Order: sequence, then structure tokens, then C-alpha cells
Amino acid sequence: MENYYPKQLSGDQTKILLTNPDRGFRFEVYLDVKTGKSIYEYADEDAIAALKREASLYTDDHPQIVQVYFYLTGYQHDPLDAQAFNHMSAFFEELAKLNLKALLRFAYISEDKRPYRQAPSVQRVEQHLEQLSGWLYEHRKQIHALQAGIIGPWGEWSAHARETTDESAILHSLLLNSPQDLTVQVRYLNIKNRNIGVAEKENEQRIGFHDDFLIGIGHEWNTAGKNHDSNEYQQLIRDSKTTIVDGESIWLFANPMYLKTKYVDPELTTQRMVENHFTTLSIAHNYHEIKTNSYYNVTLENELKRTGKPEGLKFPQMGSFEYWKHVPVTPDLLDKKHWPYQKSWFLDQKNQTIERNYFEYLRDYLGYRLEVKQISYNSTLNAAVYLTLKNTGFAAPLALKQIELFAVDQQQNIIGKAFVEKGALQTNREINTVIPLIKHNQPDKVGVRLQATNNSTARLANVCQWADGINWFKL
Repeated sequence: MENYYPKQLSGDQTKILLTNPDRGFRFEVYLDVKTGKSIYEYADEDAIAALKREASLYTDDHPQIVQVYFYLTGYQHDPLDAQAFNHMSAFFEELAKLNLKALLRFAYISEDKRPYRQAPSVQRVEQHLEQLSGWLYEHRKQIHALQAGIIGPWGEWSAHARETTDESAILHSLLLNSPQDLTVQVRYLNIKNRNIGVAEKENEQRIGFHDDFLIGIGHEWNTAGKNHDSNEYQQLIRDSKTTIVDGESIWLFANPMYLKTKYVDPELTTQRMVENHFTTLSIAHNYHEIKTNSYYNVTLENELKRTGKPEGLKFPQMGSFEYWKHVPVTPDLLDKKHWPYQKSWFLDQKNQTIERNYFEYLRDYLGYRLEVKQISYNSTLNAAVYLTLKNTGFAAPLALKQIELFAVDQQQNIIGKAFVEKGALQTNREINTVIPLIKHNQPDKVGVRLQATNNSTARLANVCQWADGINWFKL
């Protein structure tokens, strides 16, 4: 048996992994489906122009996903028309040009001051979802996940909004009218528990989560509430292993209203990311707001009203994510916390130590981070190639379309092929796979293709040849 142990990428080569699809930091944008314009701070601007401007703010962070709010407010009393679909399709065409995938949410209510005047009837929602069904199937490849949205201000399923509508009918209409392989993220765990019956296995498997108001400490607005010892939170830990999870913090102006500290605690936040298997996380919140003014002033007014304008209120001049760039992480800390990582991440190509911080750790380990640990081949039997994969990311690569393995001979003919079960690649887990050889030729190289729904491909955290979207290992 011949064994090969591919080399891990060094830490100073990390950035080549940031363009991997379906993982990592994301930002957010808005489209008024009726007018083609944006909303909030970009209300007078074309939505595609606003998208380009927002994307330019995060160039250094290389987000591959953007949360896209499609507001259907203008059709509150009418069916969707051709103009609506033209605006949505044009927006998605621009996403493709920017190599971005959408974390998509439909909503109706964008107002803070008189939100419920924008609420549609259940019948109107169901009509719109039936109309949107074909469009969603047509654009499936460009959608990372679909958020349940629709109900309440910003589609966030507030308690009052849920009490005044038929949430089960809306959720089931959304599931029925969207592609069956598309994850539908819900805001609260109890949305899943109350509305998806035990016999609805396919629907149950499609439910993911978007956990908002992440402030380090638990809060009642978190997906499973504020008590981390509760049965609900323990269920979330279990369920999050098998689905796609997104999250966001608060706008940085809200830090002094809800926290005793100036910044969101990076250690407590990272613990949530790891144990709840986050795939994506917003950097639209608590990061560049001072520089970009990327929040709606009415939102600030409402937060001040809600919290009673705390005495001595001072807004931080730096977002938590920016602050986290100055808080170090070390191998000892990660080992103590049992958080996943590659040892080579702390070393450069000359084997010199690299100092790391919490921002970089989240940036590089959200979602999946896959490597080949070992390749084995028995030259006597000529029957199969054995390959060991490991995931040091926070989550299994569930949003990818497929993971395909190849063995080729010296003439580059494919002599073996296999697929990897994505859900088996849980965090810090190694899995052994077999590539049966259909010809008794000597294998020359082994390839791994991590393919997204839009046919983009991902790099492994190994030193290897990269060609045609495949990670190649010479035997």
C-alpha cells in the first residue's frame, strides 16, 4: 500500500480560499420590486447601482454571498406583473456578473413607524408565491438559501405579526412553491416546531435557521431564545448540524443599548458560531457603519425609543468586527476551546509564526474548510484508491451541489469516480472514501471537485494543482 500525505496550505496562502462559494461573510442589499430602486439609505437610487456600491465596500473581505431583500410592498393589493419579474431578473443578472449568490428573502413591510399598513392578506401572499414559483426554479442556481421572510417588518416574524396571520399556510406555500433542494431558513426554532408535522420529513429536512441579534450573550430574539441550557437550544445544536445556518449581529449604534461592554464579545460569539454550525455571517452589521452610514436613521430612532435612551449613551466609533481584528487567537486558545483549525494556519511558507485574530478566524472557518489528509493506493491489487477528507470548518458543506472524486491515468483518462456524502463532513471529522477503479491502469492523479449550484468550484486547504475547477494530487 502506497500512502500520500498532501501538504496543508500555509497561513499566508489562506486568501485563495476566500472565493470558495456558499460560505463565509456576507453583506446585504434591497430591491423594491415595483420600482427597481433600493430602500432605506439608498431609497432614491437604482437597486443595481446600490448593489455595486455596497459590494465595493467589502472588496477586501471577499464575500461570496449577499443577503437580498426583495420587497413586494408595491403589490400588496395586486398580482405581480412583468415589471416585477424584469426587475428581479435584472438584479440576479448583476449578481452573476459579480460572482455573488443570493441569500434571498421576500418581504412586504419595510416601514418602522406604521409597519402593519403594508401587510398583505394571506391570499395575496399565496398568489404571489404561486407566481414566483417558476422564477425561483429558473434562478435556483444563483440562490444560496431562501429565508422564510414575508411575515412582519422586514420579514422577521415578529410575535405580533405571527399572531395576526396564518403563518403555517404561508410557510407551507413557500415550501410548496420553491425548489425542493433549497433550504428555507426560519427566524425562530419554534416556527419549525409549531408548523412542520412529524410526517413532513421532506419539509423538516429543508428547514434551516437565520439567528439574528447575535450579541455574544443570549437574547430572547435569538433563534432558540436566551437560555442556552434550555431544551430548545439543545435541539438547535443538534438540528444545525444538518442544515444551513446564517446570522447577524446588531447595528453598532445599538451596542450601548443592549450591552454593558462597548463591543460584542468575540469569544462568546465564536462559541455560538462553532456549536451552532454557522455557514454564513453578516458583516453589514457592527462593522463599517460609521464609514458608510449603512443603516436607516428611523431604525436608530426606534431603538432609542424602545430602550428609553439609556443615560450617558455614547455610540462606539468602531464596529465589533473591526475591533475583533485587534483581539488575538492562538493555537492554545483554540485547543482549549476545542474549536476546529489547521495547525498550518498559524505558519507562513517559511514556517514562521503568523499572528491571528478573531476576525480572521471567523472569516476563514465559517462554513466548510476541507482538506485531503491521506491518499492510499494498492499497486498490487489495482482495485481502488482510498482518500481521507477532513473538515475543519464550523459546518458541513451542505449548500454545495456535490463533491466528486476522480482518479486518472497517465493519459488523463478517468479510470475511477466517486461522490462524497456532504452531510458526513461534519466539523473536525475525517471521512474515508473509496474510488473504485474501472480499469486496472496505474492511477497518476486524484482529483477533488467541490461544485456549487451555479457551477463555481471550491479550493481545498491543501497545496495542490488547480485546473478546470478540480483540486489535483499527483501520486
